[in-house]
Amino acid sequence: MYSFNFAIVIRNLPFLMTGLGWTIKLALMAIAGAIVVGLFVSLLRLSKLPVISQIARFYVDFFQSTPLLVQLIWIYYALPILLNISLSAYLSAVLALWLKQGAFLAEIFRAGIQSINRGQSEAAFVLGLTKRQALADVILPQAFARMLPPIGSNLVVIVKDSSLASFLAVPELTYQATVLQSSTFRPIEVLTVLALIYFVVNYPLGLVVSYLEERVGSAERH
Repeated sequence: MYSFNFAIVIRNLPFLMTGLGWTIKLALMAIAGAIVVGLFVSLLRLSKLPVISQIARFYVDFFQSTPLLVQLIWIYYALPILLNISLSAYLSAVLALWLKQGAFLAEIFRAGIQSINRGQSEAAFVLGLTKRQALADVILPQAFARMLPPIGSNLVVIVKDSSLASFLAVPELTYQATVLQSSTFRPIEVLTVLALIYFVVNYPLGLVVSYLEERVGSAERH
């Protein structure tokens, strides 16, 4: 029978925690950039110019339909060759998450903006607001409240997807766990603790998302 020994993992917990720090930093950078990318692309999707709208739609379809790992590897290995630039593993991972999650957030933002009654825009125009002012001051604040739950869900996805950065040797949580199991020869214990850490991080985020969904749903019913 296999003899479990979690003590060796517990002793090396600070080593794993350094990886968790990188995971959190990567996730926060990714969600911040993805929100900017998603909002920009969503506005392009809503453009009345068919060419611009179709280009934005292709971007969304492409990044939603291709695996993040493929995008990550392509950005790290191929993009520097094509553009004659240097990209670190960390920056490549951040960029891949921006583009991938930006595509999903673009559709969330587009749906959120379109869910606001046209009367809101018309009322803003009557008050003398420009189209840009109406969007920034009237439409987006209302839409953002509805978009908070799916944005929160995407944050959970980003935390999990950040584990793929381990393929580029970014010292995030999964990579640190891989190093630890190679040095301790205790893969079952290390992977079990790894799963528990991800659960401890993501479960509260999931509860927050559920709470936001209930609040938004309750506000709309009233």
